[in-house]
Amino acid sequence: MRKISLLNFKGGVAKSTTAINLGHALALEGKNILLVDCDLQANTSTFLPEPHKPTLTHVLREQARPLDAIANARANLDILPADGDLDKAARYIASEGHQAYYILQRAMKELERLGAYDFVFFDHSPSYSAVSQAALLASDEMLIPCELGSFSIEGLLQMFEKLQQTLTNHTLAMTGILPTKLNTSIAMHKSYVQDLQETFSGQVLPPIRQDAEIGKAQSYHQSIYEYNPRSRAAEDYKTLAHMLLKAQVTA
Repeated sequence: MRKISLLNFKGGVAKSTTAINLGHALALEGKNILLVDCDLQANTSTFLPEPHKPTLTHVLREQARPLDAIANARANLDILPADGDLDKAARYIASEGHQAYYILQRAMKELERLGAYDFVFFDHSPSYSAVSQAALLASDEMLIPCELGSFSIEGLLQMFEKLQQTLTNHTLAMTGILPTKLNTSIAMHKSYVQDLQETFSGQVLPPIRQDAEIGKAQSYHQSIYEYNPRSRAAEDYKTLAHMLLKAQVTA
């Protein structure tokens, strides 16, 4: 079971978009997928047919078992949803001390023993909190969606420095840095991708192209594969899914 954090300390970089569409791409390949929504905005949770309780808040406050909080969204794809009280979970973890930060890690070990999932994706909030740290400690890898811009590299370097300071006894492998919203008609976008490749050699994944169909799909609480499976974004997320599957087989 691969446990991957979708992480960036900047908002609007397509973390939730990637969680939903990459998750669904892998589910359509027959893999069992769990999305863990770690953001109180709960964007990933809107992919559920209807609101579900208990939520991640209850799991982190030790008021519910993970299996009771998981809801089915699509064939082969489940979600452990968030709610607007996730900040209370962050305060609970901080007040309870060291062991509380490992609640999610213990939950993932239980799911792994059951053989329930092939991939777990943690959709992070842009703000670092005790919930973020608990999700990172439950992860083995990190996938970094990155919107192309003039300060993207500086932001990533600052984020990696923060992770080094806080995750002193936990190492995360780099699944890759994922450029998102690439507009091939904008010359600077190509330059930004090149800068990322030069700075993070061998760690930059094929970009996800800008696609208005993504926003339309989200307005209907659908993945791109339900709204327009022939779109650019659908093709790009499918390519990324196949890369993850290939890496899984190689490992």
